[in-house]
Amino acid sequence: MGKLARPSVVAEILERHGLRLTRALGQHFLVDGNVLGRLVEAAGLTPEDTVLEVGPGIGTLTEELCGRARRVVAVEMDSRFLAVLEETLGSWPNLELVEGDAMRVDLAQLFSPGERVKVVSNLPYNIATPLILRLLRELPQAESMVVTVQRELADRYLAEPGDPSYGGVSVKIRLLSDARRLANVPPTVFMPPPRVESAVVSFARKGASVEDAEIEPFFRFLNASFSARRKMLVNSLSSGRLPYCSRAAAEEALRGCGFSPSARAEELSCEEMLAIFREL
Repeated sequence: MGKLARPSVVAEILERHGLRLTRALGQHFLVDGNVLGRLVEAAGLTPEDTVLEVGPGIGTLTEELCGRARRVVAVEMDSRFLAVLEETLGSWPNLELVEGDAMRVDLAQLFSPGERVKVVSNLPYNIATPLILRLLRELPQAESMVVTVQRELADRYLAEPGDPSYGGVSVKIRLLSDARRLANVPPTVFMPPPRVESAVVSFARKGASVEDAEIEPFFRFLNASFSARRKMLVNSLSSGRLPYCSRAAAEEALRGCGFSPSARAEELSCEEMLAIFREL
């Protein structure tokens, strides 16, 4: 591993620059060489690859990426760390630093249309789920992702119907990718240690199973379907201030797909939910 991924080195850099990490921004730097190695190895990087990293911080992971990939694009929201990254990694000619919020930056414009991108990141905890979904939807160049997230989030991404962690995000992730857990990691591999365990998760983009125009309305359908756990699906879809549809329409759609009107969203797979959405 490189020279940065050591707690003493990170502490010295932060102190020298007068920086304090912000929990509100999900700033927890990876300082464990074994976990960094697991991330990089799982990504299968080659000297021809382009990598996108979100939230490089002081560059503990970025350093490893620069040593293996042809091009590394690192998007950092916290402007305080740009000077640090210039100091620690400015000698790498293949590193491009982009200042901005990864939820707002036009990520696709950072790469040529045919460029194949691998996302490798220790994701900021506060934006992990919306960012993963955004990358899957809005960065067509990204063929795969290997990221660290909170373990609880990984449980939700990978949950099967009937599991207590299963919900709308499970279906959204399943619709757009093949996801798998590579490892659970303890708080001690980060600086400062978070209050929760984390997990390394990989995502491989799926071929188009839905039209782009279907995704947003299907996500709205999922939000309504999982708005109240343990409710029958017909009740979830037809209740609230802005019902998704009438109860009669929901019952008809369920029967049309061969399901009981008493079915609950948490019992149904991604494919079954998509069939009900299309029936509606």
